[in-house]
Amino acid sequence: MIFSVFVALLVTFQVTPADTNTTDLNNLSVDKALSIAYEHNPRVNQLKSQIKAQHAQQGLSLGLNDPVITYAREGIGEGTFSEQRWVISQSLDFPLTSYYRIKSEKATTRSIEIQLEALKLQLKADVKSAYTELAYAIESSHLARERVDLFTNLRDAAQARADLGESSAIDAMQADLQLTEAKNSMEMAYKQIMDARYNLFETIGLEPEDQTYEISFPDTLQYIAVDVNQEEVLQKLPEHPELKQIGMQQQAASFQTKVAKSSYLPNLNLSYYRQDFGNNYDFYAFEVGVSIPLWFGAKQSNRVQQSHARYNTVSWKYEQNKLSLKKQAEQAWHGYEVSRANILRFRKSIQSKSRELVDMTQRGYRLGELDLLTLLEAQRTYLRTQESYYQTLRDYYLRIIEMEKYLQTDIIFK
Repeated sequence: MIFSVFVALLVTFQVTPADTNTTDLNNLSVDKALSIAYEHNPRVNQLKSQIKAQHAQQGLSLGLNDPVITYAREGIGEGTFSEQRWVISQSLDFPLTSYYRIKSEKATTRSIEIQLEALKLQLKADVKSAYTELAYAIESSHLARERVDLFTNLRDAAQARADLGESSAIDAMQADLQLTEAKNSMEMAYKQIMDARYNLFETIGLEPEDQTYEISFPDTLQYIAVDVNQEEVLQKLPEHPELKQIGMQQQAASFQTKVAKSSYLPNLNLSYYRQDFGNNYDFYAFEVGVSIPLWFGAKQSNRVQQSHARYNTVSWKYEQNKLSLKKQAEQAWHGYEVSRANILRFRKSIQSKSRELVDMTQRGYRLGELDLLTLLEAQRTYLRTQESYYQTLRDYYLRIIEMEKYLQTDIIFK
């Protein structure tokens, strides 16, 4: 019964025609999965909110403090006074300081926007990789189904020969054990599909109530000949959003250094008076003040040193990420080269020869020309070959998906 239920569930993961309706989750293609991820992924939405907050921060960088309204009365005695006044005071940062601070905040905003671009590139790679793992699990389940069919035929043939007295009952028993093991492998393949499904759902941020068993996945693992030039990958690296983002952080840090240096300049304070010397508020006055950066040795100079250190930190971070990206790109390209060469060998001869070997040994066993062990080994060789092919095809896809990040273009799952 368990075997029958598994087969029924496995049917839901068969290849179906692509659906262009983006609101229909019953047919979840890669494009549809990416659309959901861009809209619902928590990290993407966190950065979008951070960008909104940073835009507001630009307006808070003008260096305008709240005005202060003061009432004062002087010369009070026996119900009289010599003067009373209302004062409005406004303090201002030096204009150059505000200018550099705004430039720094704009560079920071742009840095976060580029960070969102880099995140979307990484998210696209994560979604495609998760979909690749799911497609591989589905193909593995098809292979597990084929394994069951092969050993079912083997068990039937062994039993028939045992009934005719052409072989011992041990052969029939061994074939039955192999069939049981194949059924166990098929159930494990089903579990791998479930794990891959939920990994994909988590990656795209699909709501739990939408994660139904009716969802099918039309995009499959098929060999696509792709020719990627190593030099082209490396030439695209300086344009990668991850490096551009750090470049904008450098620019923001540079402006912060200028903000720190401009703190040597005086801040301004403006005051406007309305005065009453006993005959109503008939007099007016104003006052202009400037701050004196007297303690620059303990205050302003430390700010400058701190900003220089932060700029150097970002600069070294740029160098670190540049080296890391180059290493990752090189590894992805070499992995792609190896997997492509392996696939070509599989497709050229290994697959067809292993299938032919199974057919020949099956005929030989039915005719009594070969023993059971020879047939078992031939079938295992074929199944190992098929499994290796799909593993190599999966790795081929994953390496190309990784290179898509550096080329910033779609190659597969377009």
